Amino acid sequence: MPGNTTAPQPRCEAAHLGDASPCEGPRDAVTVLNRHGDAAKACVHHGTRLYASLIDPRVRPVSVPGAATDVCNGAQATSAFAWLDHHQLPNEDER
Repeated sequence: MPGNTTAPQPRCEAAHLGDASPCEGPRDAVTVLNRHGDAAKACVHHGTRLYASLIDPRVRPVSVPGAATDVCNGAQATSAFAWLDHHQLPNEDER
């Protein structure tokens, strides 16, 4: 229909501004925590990318049973900061 537009869906808290990939599944599938205890609710896709990019991360399931395991397993095959060119990677202090 002309004039019928759909507003873009907000992405999960774990989706990095520089990462253009869409969320996959519920945006609150898991909570990913950094080593300081800061938390972000995440879909499995962005939770995996965030988990792979943090030092000493933790993940907890929220709305999807088994999603925390999926994030941990997926992070093992995901590069840290997968959405960046390897020349743009932050140093360890910035993680």
